[in-house]
Amino acid sequence: MAFSSGVKLGDLDDFISAAQDCTMPLIQAAGGGTSSAKLGSTAEGLRSTATEAPLVQRPNLIKSKKSQADPKAEIGQVSLSDCLACSGCVTSAETVLLQAQSVSEFLRRVRETPVTVVTISAESRASIAEQSGLDAGTVHRRLVSVLQTLGVSYVLEASAAEALALLEAKAEFLSRFRAVSSTSGPLSWAASAVNGKSKTESGRKLPLLTSHCPGWTCYAEKVADPAVIPQLAALRPPQQVQGRLVKTLLLERHNSIRFHRWWRHRHPLFAGETGIWLRALRSEAAALDAGVPFVSASASSSSSSSSSSSSRGPPRKLGPGDIYHVAVQPCADRKIEASRPQFEVEAGVREVDTVLTTAELLELVLRGSIAEQAEDCLPDSPDIIVPSDPLEAARDAIQVLLDTAPCGLDALAFTDVLLNRVNLDPASGSFLRCAVPGNAESGGFAEFVFREVASELFGRCLGGPMQFVTLQNEDMREVTLQDENKKVLLRFVSAYGFRNIQNVIRKVVKSCSTGSLDSGHFVEVMACPGGCINGGGQAPVAKAGTTQSERRERLEGLEVRMRSGGIDYCAPGDHPLVLPIYRQIQRLATAKADRRSDEENVPLRDLVGGAASRAWLAAKWQSLKVGSDGKPVVSTSSLKW
Repeated sequence: MAFSSGVKLGDLDDFISAAQDCTMPLIQAAGGGTSSAKLGSTAEGLRSTATEAPLVQRPNLIKSKKSQADPKAEIGQVSLSDCLACSGCVTSAETVLLQAQSVSEFLRRVRETPVTVVTISAESRASIAEQSGLDAGTVHRRLVSVLQTLGVSYVLEASAAEALALLEAKAEFLSRFRAVSSTSGPLSWAASAVNGKSKTESGRKLPLLTSHCPGWTCYAEKVADPAVIPQLAALRPPQQVQGRLVKTLLLERHNSIRFHRWWRHRHPLFAGETGIWLRALRSEAAALDAGVPFVSASASSSSSSSSSSSSRGPPRKLGPGDIYHVAVQPCADRKIEASRPQFEVEAGVREVDTVLTTAELLELVLRGSIAEQAEDCLPDSPDIIVPSDPLEAARDAIQVLLDTAPCGLDALAFTDVLLNRVNLDPASGSFLRCAVPGNAESGGFAEFVFREVASELFGRCLGGPMQFVTLQNEDMREVTLQDENKKVLLRFVSAYGFRNIQNVIRKVVKSCSTGSLDSGHFVEVMACPGGCINGGGQAPVAKAGTTQSERRERLEGLEVRMRSGGIDYCAPGDHPLVLPIYRQIQRLATAKADRRSDEENVPLRDLVGGAASRAWLAAKWQSLKVGSDGKPVVSTSSLKW
C-alpha cells in the first residue's frame, strides 16, 4: 500500500465486533462485480472488515454460495491456506477462527497424545485475574488443577521464553546500531541520524521494527511496502520460542525422567521404595518355609513368554510429534503465527500445535466442570450446553475457578519448561516473574531494550519508571535519550493499532530511501490498540458505557496485574532458567548431546546473540507482494508461504 507524504490516517476503529463479517472486495472486484462478498468461518470467531482495494488477480480459493441473510453476498468456508493467501483483509489473521485451533480440537488431541503441555501467557493470566479478583499466581495454580482433570500433563508459564526473546532483541538492535555507527562512532552517529541523515548505506539497518505481533507481521508481509521487511527483527516471537523449548528441551527432560523412573522401579537398591524386590524376597522365604520350590515372577514370566511389569523393557523414547503443545494467548492472531511452516521443529511437527484464546480457555474450564457434574459425559459432548452469551459463559467459568482449589506445590503438572519443581520465593511467596518493571502490556521490548542500550552504549543507568511521551494519540508514544546539549541519542517508539501502523510504515519507507530516521531507532509495533493486553481474545467485558478514560484506566490496571500481585520483577539475565537454557541451546547446536562440554562454563554474556542462539531462535520474514525478482506477485499460489 502506497501513501503520499501528506496522508495520515486519523481516528480509525481497530476493534473487531463478533457480529461483523469479513467483507472481501478482492473477490467481487476482481470479477467486475459491485457487491461485497462475505466470508463466514466454519465456527463463530473474530472477523474484520476489509478496506483494501484488490491488488491481485481473482483468486480461485473459495467455493462460495449465496447468503440467505443477504442475497447480494456470498459466503464460503475458509481454510488456513485460503486465509494466508488472500491478503484482502486489513487484519487477515483475525478473519477466521481456524478449525484446527479450537476447543474441540484440544479435547480430541488431549485424549490421543501421550503428553499434553499447556503454556499460559501472562496477558491471559492477567485478564482472568481481573475478572476473578484473584492474584495471578492463584489463577495459575487453579488453572493447573482444572487442566489436570482434563488430561493435561504439564502447565507452564512463559517467562523464560520471554526473557530469551528480550535478550536476543537487545543483541540484534546493538548489532544493527553498531553496524550503522561503525564509521563515526555511536554518539556522533546517533545524533546526526535522528536530527539529520545517516551518511552510510548501512543506515537501512535501522529502524528495527519488532516482529512479535503476528497481526503486524502478517500485515507487513502481505500489504506493506516490501522495503519494510528487512527492518523486521529476525527473531522468533516468544510464543514460538516457548514452543521450540517444549518440543526439544522439555521433551528431552521428559524422556529422561520416564527412563529414570523405569530404571528406579526395577533396581534392587531402591527395593524399599518400589517394593518389587522386597516382595520377591518375602515370597521366596514363604515358599522355603512351606517346602515348596520358589519360582520368581520374572522367571515365570519369561518361561511363559508373557510380559510383566518387572520384565518389560525401557519405555519408548518419545519424539516431538508425541507432545501436544497448546498456548493460551490474548488474541486469535497467534493461531496464524503457530501455523507458519517455518515454525516447525521438524517436518510436519509444529512448535505450537494449538492456540486457544483466553475466552476459549474459559470455555474449556466451563465445559470440564459441566462434564464432571454429568454422568458418562465428555467435555466435547454435544449434550453439554455452554451459554451463548460470551459474558455469561465467562462469568460461569470464573465461578468454576473460584470454586476450584489451587494445585499443590508438589503437583506433577505444576512445573517449568525444564520440568523442575516450582519453588516459591521465600520473601514474596511468588513463583511468577515479569522481565520489565513497567510497560509490560506487549512484552516490554521497547522498555527493556531502551534501558539496556542506554546503559551499555552511553553509560546511562535509568532508574525509576520509563517516561514515555504521548504523540498523536495514547497508542503512539516515544521515549528519547538526550545528551547534555539536548541532542537525541536514542528514540524508541511504541505504535499500537493500525491507525498508527500506517504512519509508521510511511516513515520507515521514507527512511529507507532517504537515510533519515524520522521513525526512530526502534519501533515496538502492535496491531491491537493498547497492545497484547487488549487483545480481541481476552476474557469478554461489558462495553456499554465505557469511555476512553475508563478504557485507559482498565488497561493500566491490567498492565499492573502483569507485574504485581504474586509476580516478582526479574531482569531477563537474572532469570534462573535463562542461563541453563542458553547452555542447552549451545549443546544442541554443537551436537554434543551425549557428553559434558566446555560450553557449560560459558558465561551468559557470551551466549546471548551468539551464532548458536541466533540460528536456533531465528525467524525469516518475506514480502508476499513481490517475488524474489522484485516483480509484483499476481498468482495466488505465490502468495502462500
